[in-house]
Amino acid sequence: MLIRITNVGVFNDEDNSHPTDLCFQASPGNIVDTHADATETIDGTGCTILPGFIDSKIDADSSPTALSDFASHGVTTVIDSSSGTMESIAMRLASNRSVGTTTYLATGSPAGAPVGQGGYMSRNFPYRAVREIRNPAEAEEFVDGHATGVTKSDFIKAIAEQPGLDDATLAALVQAAHRRGMMAIAHASQTSAYKRALDAGFDAVTPVPVDGPLDEAVVRAFAEKKIAVIPTLGFLQRLLSQGSYVRDNPSHSFVHATNAVRALHQAGVPICAGTASNNDGELFMAFGKTLHEELQLLVSEAGLSNREAMRAATCVASKAFGLVDRGSLETGHRADLVMVLGDPTEDISSSARIQRVWIQGIEVYKAQ
Repeated sequence: MLIRITNVGVFNDEDNSHPTDLCFQASPGNIVDTHADATETIDGTGCTILPGFIDSKIDADSSPTALSDFASHGVTTVIDSSSGTMESIAMRLASNRSVGTTTYLATGSPAGAPVGQGGYMSRNFPYRAVREIRNPAEAEEFVDGHATGVTKSDFIKAIAEQPGLDDATLAALVQAAHRRGMMAIAHASQTSAYKRALDAGFDAVTPVPVDGPLDEAVVRAFAEKKIAVIPTLGFLQRLLSQGSYVRDNPSHSFVHATNAVRALHQAGVPICAGTASNNDGELFMAFGKTLHEELQLLVSEAGLSNREAMRAATCVASKAFGLVDRGSLETGHRADLVMVLGDPTEDISSSARIQRVWIQGIEVYKAQ
């Protein structure tokens, strides 16, 4: 079955077309040429059609409602770089069980230094499981365990904070990942950790520093190497408002975080929208809903334009993570589609006014 949406604004990288048509194959399917003969027509007057949103940083644990929550808010692809390996396996099975489900990609447990050796163990960030490694040889073994078999992950992640893994171990982990064709992601909320992630050769970093300003040379190098950054501003804003965190880290500031995103973005660093959405008590961030809040923060606090924020949740993220079949409304791409009321390039809050959502051409949400 072919579906045509008529009289709809079509989002693309450069500008939104005037009201036009978009055609896709349903159950399941891809975007097809607009000249195809449709069997069903949907009037999109007053709406904009966009690629399904990508949340580049989540923490699903093994929540039974996470994937449906994401889908109902237009999030059709998620990247989990906080949950442990076992939780990630369960979520991947749930995602793959049927078509029309939000795509779930994950790193599995990140690598970190043993607590007894001063390992950071993410005291302030909710990693559910950290795989302890001690040296380059163990880094190689860690990557091997994530590259094949039942524990295979989509990406590799390591904690670059100090105290923690030494430089040689971080570099060995990245090199091992790249030899296996895998992307390496670093956790870094310290300015020094950003420099370590740069030197080790990581492909993406999350979140942004909260302990001080980034060095201009580091910012330039991130831009030259096209290292992607997932700021998770909404999560950092919540974390930095916690009394216990403020007492333990009086010099840390949300201003440092927003200034870092501004500097990175202005330099040309790819900025990907991510939420660190999770079900963890005081740091709870609702699945799906918080992506739209993140987009608003990227505009209001970090200086991205409305269009740039939308690109951070679509084409920039798909390019950064090598997701070549999604992220833009091109013929042949997956029919992961979101129709919103209004135009988010004019009013960023329009991104949350979800009217309909399709995943691979299967309708998974329709506003009442």
